[in-house]
Amino acid sequence: MAVTDTPADKLVERSRLPQPLRAMLWYVLALSLWGASAGLVRFASLEVPAIELGFLRAFYGAVLLLPWLFLYRVSPIPRRHVGVYLLRGVLEVGAIATWFIALAVMPAADVVALGFTMPLFATLLAALFLGERLRLRRSLAILVGLLGAVLVMKPGGEGVGWIAVLPVAGAVVVAGSRICGRVLAQRGEPMVQVVASLGFITAPILAVPAGFVWVTPSAAMMLLAFTISVISLTGHVCMVRALRLGEASALVPYEFTQLLATVAIAAAVLGEWPDLWTWVGSAVILCAGVYIVRREAAIARQEAEKARQ
Repeated sequence: MAVTDTPADKLVERSRLPQPLRAMLWYVLALSLWGASAGLVRFASLEVPAIELGFLRAFYGAVLLLPWLFLYRVSPIPRRHVGVYLLRGVLEVGAIATWFIALAVMPAADVVALGFTMPLFATLLAALFLGERLRLRRSLAILVGLLGAVLVMKPGGEGVGWIAVLPVAGAVVVAGSRICGRVLAQRGEPMVQVVASLGFITAPILAVPAGFVWVTPSAAMMLLAFTISVISLTGHVCMVRALRLGEASALVPYEFTQLLATVAIAAAVLGEWPDLWTWVGSAVILCAGVYIVRREAAIARQEAEKARQ
C-alpha cells in the first residue's frame, strides 16, 4: 500500500538510523498499538456488546480510509476478482466477531496469546489451497505451536474452557484472509483498495447482528470505539512501513510486543494479569511461528538462487 511520508517518517529518516533498526521500531510500534487496542476492546466490552464494537470499528475504519481513497482516486468497490474480495471480507467478519467476542469473555492476554497461532494456520492453508509444500520440520513446528495453544487453554484446570476455541477460530479465519490478500497482491490489485475494501464489506455485514443487540453507547464509549479504530488503523500503517524496510522473517521475533502491550493496558484499566501458563504457552506458540516464518524465508532465498543459476 502506498503511503505518503509523514512527519514521523521524516524524523526517522533524519535520525539516520540503520534500516533494520527503523523496520524494527515501526514493527514494535504497530504491535504495541494492536496490543493496546485489544486491551481497550476488553474494557469497552463491559458496557457495549462485542459485536456492536466490531461494527463500530469497521465503520469508523471505512470512514477514516476515505481520504486515502480520494487521494489515490481508488474505488473501495473492486471491479476485478470480486469473489476473492468478498471471500476475504466474509473471513474478516468472522475474525472481527470471534476476536471481539473472545475479548469480551476471556482475559485479553489469553486472546492475544492464542492469536499467535495465526502463522501456523496460514502455513497449513497455503499448503492446502496454494499448493505450497509442507515440509517435515514445518509440520513439527506447527504441532509444537498447537501444544503451546493447549498450554494457554489450561485444560483440566481452571482454564478458559471451550470458549478458547473462539480466538483459535479467529486465527484460522485471519490466516484465510491473509491468503486471500496474498492472492490479490499476486494479481496486481492496488494495496489501497485491498485494505480499504475491507471496511466497506465488513461494516454492512456486521451491522445486521449488531442491530439485534444494539445498546446506545455513551458519548465516552463512542469516543473510545473511534479511538480503537484509529489505533488499529495506525497500527496497520506502521506495519506496512515496517515491511517496506525489513523482511518479515527478521521482524517476527518481536511479536511478543503485542502481548506485553495488551497486558499493560489490561492491568491498568482492569487489574487483569495473565498466569504462568499464558506466558509459557504464548512463548511456545511464538517460537514455533518464528521458526516457520524464518524457515519459509530461507527456502524462498534458496529457490531464488537456484532460479538465477
